[in-house]
This record gives sequence, C-alpha cells and structure tokens, in this order.
Amino acid sequence: MKEIKSILYWLLDNALAWFTPSWRRSGREALAALSRYVNYNRHVLSEEVLHTCTTYKDELSAALLNWKKEECIRLVKLIEVKCGELPGFKRGGIVEMIESFFVIMVIFLGLRTYYVQPFRIPTGSMQPSLNGIIVHPVDEIPGVARQAWDMLTLGSAYVEATAENTKSLVNIEDHPKYLLFTETTLTFSDGSQVNIPSAKGAVMQYLKEQGKFIETPNGIRLGSYRPGETIVRARVDAGDMILVNRVAYHFRQPRRGETFVFDTRGINTSMQPPSAMRMNDQQDGTHYIKRLCGLPGDTLQIATPFLLVNGKAAVEPTIARVAAGNAPYNPEGYQQLSRIMNPLAYMTDLGPVHLQKTSDPTKREYAALGDNTTNSLDSRYWGPVRQFNIIGPACFTLWPFTSHWGNID
Repeated sequence: MKEIKSILYWLLDNALAWFTPSWRRSGREALAALSRYVNYNRHVLSEEVLHTCTTYKDELSAALLNWKKEECIRLVKLIEVKCGELPGFKRGGIVEMIESFFVIMVIFLGLRTYYVQPFRIPTGSMQPSLNGIIVHPVDEIPGVARQAWDMLTLGSAYVEATAENTKSLVNIEDHPKYLLFTETTLTFSDGSQVNIPSAKGAVMQYLKEQGKFIETPNGIRLGSYRPGETIVRARVDAGDMILVNRVAYHFRQPRRGETFVFDTRGINTSMQPPSAMRMNDQQDGTHYIKRLCGLPGDTLQIATPFLLVNGKAAVEPTIARVAAGNAPYNPEGYQQLSRIMNPLAYMTDLGPVHLQKTSDPTKREYAALGDNTTNSLDSRYWGPVRQFNIIGPACFTLWPFTSHWGNID
C-alpha cells in the first residue's frame, strides 16, 4: 500500500505539479535540493552534518508521503536555516541553468544517436511530397509583421537586391553559413556580390525563370543587369525539418514506397551528366532522403512515366501517385535516362537492372528515387544503396508548420 501511495504522490508532484498546493511544491523542491547536496558531497561531509541532512531528508519525505502540511512547512523552514549556510548548498541561477543545459544536451544526443535524428531537406528532389529550400519570386517585400509571421510558420526569409549600375553575373557559388545553413553568393563583373540564404540549385532555378541563367548546347550563359533592374526579389522558404527513426529497421525490414534516409559511404554521387547543372547542389552530400523504390531481389526498369517492378507497374500508393503525374507532382512521372546522354548512369533505356539479395544482409541492395525525378540525383545515376548505408525511415515533419507538418508517408 505504501509503495502504491508513493507512486501516486510522485505522479501528482511531477506530472501535475502546478495543481498541487504551494507548501507541497516547496517541500518537493527542498527535498530535491537536500538529496542533491547529500549525493554530491557525501564524501566530504562530516558524520555530524551528513547525519543531520539525512535525518531532515527522511523526515521531509515522510511528511510529504503522509500529506502533513504543518510538518512539511516546519521542516522546509528548518532546512533553510540549518542547511542554507552549508558550503555549496545554495546554488546560483547560472549554475542551475548550465546544469539543465547539459542534461538536455545529453538527452538530445542520446535520442539522436540511438532513436531519432533531425534532418533538414536542402534540395527539391522530393517535392512536392517534402520541400527543399525554395525561392519564390514576389512582387514586393511585405512589412515587418508579415515577415516575422512567415519566419515563424514557414521558416521564410525575404531578400531583395537591385543593380546600381550595368553589370553581368559571372559566378554562382554556395557555401555553409553558421555551420547549419547554406548561402549562395552571386558575384558580378564589377566585383559586387549578393547573398541569398538558399542552396545553389534553388537559386539557379530562380535565375532560370528570370531569364538570367540559360543552358545552351555550348554551355551556360549568365545574364546581365541594367541600372535599377531587380537582381532578386524573393521569399526563400526553408527546407522541411524531419525526424528519422533510427531504430525502426532493427525490428522490421525496409518497405517499398516509404521515404528513407541513408548516408553516402561508398556511393559516387558525382556520377551525373554535365548537362544536369541544376543538380550540382546535390553532389557530394553526406546524407540523402529519397523514396525507397526497390527491394533486394527486385528487377527494376523505368518506362516513363511508370516504374516497373519485376515487369509490372509499381502498385504502392506513394510510387503510383508520382507515376500518375497529377499536379502538384511532375507531369513526367518517373523519367527514364538515355544511355547515350548518360553513359555512366545505372538505370537507363538499355533495360532493367537487378538488385542483389546477398547472404550478407548489410550488402543487400535498394533503389532510391526522388519524387521529383526531373531534378533528383538518385539511383538512376549512381546505383543502389546498400543496407549498411541506411539510417531509417523518415517519420515526422517537425517544422515549418505547413501542410507537410505531421506524419510522413
């Protein structure tokens, strides 16, 4: 009975702490402070001090367990007087904050290492199922209140730049910023620069829509600007932040059609045709997120717009909706590659490919395709993903609070 009572009071004091009387909360705080002090300093305390602290702790625990208000209030005051002067008993707010920070970090790192891992989607290879960083042209930059609201809900930032004089765009290069973010720098013939908080691929797509980035048979032609001409006026939406379940595949096998994350150890992600400049920002990434479209033992072939699995169109709903090509999905569905145009590619118009199902489970092969296959550097180019590369299925879109928020299919 005593054990049940203790458990019920523990739940009351922790889960429903704000609904308990103030004298009980004060008692719990004093008991926690006293217990922490004894545990941390037991080896240096004299027998007399240790006995006094232990006695107060036992008496306060009994008062709380038996719901004795007057006794609890008396003991709290007594502890404040008798123990408050002990060296190290009272700790400053900064010390408490630092300790709490480290506890939170330990919990976070433990969850990240063994259970779930946050992952930011940088590119548009999985659109519209999941958003990468997108640059949207806008007619005007909104006021501060609207910008703050868009930042909170969409993770958006607004950028605007106008040419002061006649100049030409000479270079587009992206680079890390503050370790967690990507920024693309536009460099002009007069030495000036414009920074856009986005990955290179999204910026090039924006410039292409504005007629300032043109792919020709002879290469790339970058545009020029007249005085007063707008270089960029856009809203940059952050890529979806998702959670990856790191333990799911310890209890079940990967499933065709689900979204999954894998690392790129042993995968040559630079195997793309020179004409696919729009996918430069997807090269050499350490982690990718794609649709798991092929399992070990499958024979795969793309017959635009369909993905054929063992000679038949894939029936998984998440794959079928890409093949259907209905808006907002790419109307081309799954795009087949030409062997002539892509001589190093893995999946082309030459015929089907077979995914190995080896006796060593870590080397079993899976196919990873982006939902936006016209802008996805995936297994079609560089081949299969082996099981030792797989981290886990994407399970939840954490932020921003768009229509994608929630469970991921």
